[in-house]
Amino acid sequence: MPILWRYLMRCYFQVFILCVSGFIAILLVTRFQDIARFATTGAPLGYILLFILYQIPFILPLAIPISCLIASILLFQRLSRSHELTAMRAAGMGIKPLIFPLLLSGFLLTIGNFSFISEVAPRCRLLSKSLIYEMSATNPLCLLSKDTMIKLKNSHIDMRQLKSDKFAKDVLIVQRDLSHERLGVMLAKELTVKDKDLIGKGITFISSLAPPAEAGDTYDHLVIENQGEMRIKADELLQYVRRSEWHLDEDYLSLRTILAKEKVDKGGFSWTGDGAVEIARRLSLGLAPFVFTLIGTSVGMEIGRVRKIKGLAWAIGLAGGFMIAFVAAKSMRHSPLPAIGCYLIPHPLIVLVCLGFFKKVARGIE
Repeated sequence: MPILWRYLMRCYFQVFILCVSGFIAILLVTRFQDIARFATTGAPLGYILLFILYQIPFILPLAIPISCLIASILLFQRLSRSHELTAMRAAGMGIKPLIFPLLLSGFLLTIGNFSFISEVAPRCRLLSKSLIYEMSATNPLCLLSKDTMIKLKNSHIDMRQLKSDKFAKDVLIVQRDLSHERLGVMLAKELTVKDKDLIGKGITFISSLAPPAEAGDTYDHLVIENQGEMRIKADELLQYVRRSEWHLDEDYLSLRTILAKEKVDKGGFSWTGDGAVEIARRLSLGLAPFVFTLIGTSVGMEIGRVRKIKGLAWAIGLAGGFMIAFVAAKSMRHSPLPAIGCYLIPHPLIVLVCLGFFKKVARGIE
């Protein structure tokens, strides 16, 4: 490898690694609420650290492109302001040999980022949710808390007191029965967790049965049942929660699994399905390191004596435009073709703008 390549790539990756580390630390703070909620389930320290580790794949797909942008801008601004870029150009070196090692680095990061998004991130997301369910199995009262990470669908829960996540008092659970379009109510004076069992005292169940067809909607069969004590295994409650709440979206599936799912459900890949939107999202994030490196190298070159912020403004504008299109695509998830367009169209547009910047620098136009 030429000495110049080693020099440029070393400077690039030094800033890149520092930026990625900083973004991981900052973005973990933004997920501190989820981490704190998981810790309140009574999870041991090892599980908490494992849960934190599983959050990093949610952060890296965006942290890597932004770090590529910052590293490439700072590198070429330093080369310009220390006149190293001028010396290289005066020695007869063109633009292509200067930007090639950085674009090669961005391309390698693109391959790694896309592989990470397609395989590692969905797996970590699935393991993270499995970890939450495992801890909920050992302490099912956490499901009744307002700050729980697992929401019971079609339910309203209220209770007056919760001590040490093992004891609840005056519990009210109202749930909608979708099969009969009726409401079911459970009242409990006390709920206690002991030896992986959920023990209730003073239990009242109020439910209704659909009236016979010949009766119409004139009346309901009301069922009231009182129990002095109830005991249920936490695992059984967890199985009910899994059936009512947990379903695997495309976010939890690897790329190969999405393609297989599309083949089974629709007989082949379709550009109008949720799988195509998810693949476009991953492809957009996967290409972002190369595109953001291209932005940094194109706007970071300064050939004039006067320092200007125009290049930085262009970098912020192009990167911001990409992020706006990305967020807009996520909001249009149920409109596949517009969402795919918002994910993929910004990349070629940004490349064309950057090529225009390179052409101006090669011609000596500031």
